[in-house]
Amino acid sequence: MIEIIELLLFGTAIGGIFALIASGFSLIFGVSRILNFAHGVCFAVSAYSAIFLIKEFSLDVYLASLIGIAIAVLLGLVVYAITKPVRANAVMVIIVTLAFALLVERVILTSFGNRGMSLTPFVEGVQVIYENLRMAKMRLIAIPVAIALLLALDLFINKSMAGKRIQAVSQDLEASMLIGINVEWIFIITIAISSALAGFAGILYSQIFNIYPAMILRVLIYAFAIVILGGLGSIRGSILASFIVGYVFVATMKTLGTHWSEFVMLIVIVGILIAKPTGIFGVRE
Repeated sequence: MIEIIELLLFGTAIGGIFALIASGFSLIFGVSRILNFAHGVCFAVSAYSAIFLIKEFSLDVYLASLIGIAIAVLLGLVVYAITKPVRANAVMVIIVTLAFALLVERVILTSFGNRGMSLTPFVEGVQVIYENLRMAKMRLIAIPVAIALLLALDLFINKSMAGKRIQAVSQDLEASMLIGINVEWIFIITIAISSALAGFAGILYSQIFNIYPAMILRVLIYAFAIVILGGLGSIRGSILASFIVGYVFVATMKTLGTHWSEFVMLIVIVGILIAKPTGIFGVRE
């Protein structure tokens, strides 16, 4: 019983963090039809920025986190600017964004080294859940925070005027331009939201696990695999797939060890895609 409760709670926390990363990645693809291979940069830079600000300037963790997320958004806009001239060429976009990700990884590696680092948690301490089951309070807090952000994203996309314009652009770019929607502005809003979600995911993740420079590309692999599993362009599919992956990740970590978790996670994703090649919510073109 204790193991099941721990699996559900920890799996939901990790799944929520994965969902923040993957939903942003899916949002960009759904609107612009480009694969942003620099998505992991926002995840890592927000966490490293917050860690640096706390260490060097003794800032409060909340303020440092907000600044870290703001820096992630700025980097997202930089990616938008450098890919704008080659946006029509999908291969060039992948090359440019991947090169940018590798460049940032090298800068972080030079500045912080290769050892794992963690961010001061919003709330420290351990909470007794059930009998002998204890869990870090930050792991529990990550659940409502991630879910609240995902619900806010869903409400924004489906209820707000800007969200409806984002949907219109994702469905038909040319028609959206004809009815007067500023497509470039929609692209900017989309990448800003996506970068903020990845940045917030980095803040939450670094309060639960150590973060290191290689996470830039590792997170990209997670996001890409989850988005394909959920169905390319489907935000809700990405969110559902993220929680599936989160539960598999934690179950494997508890039974076989941490070093097997990524391997089993990817095997499960491949198995599901063999059964349903279009992903959970994907449709055949």
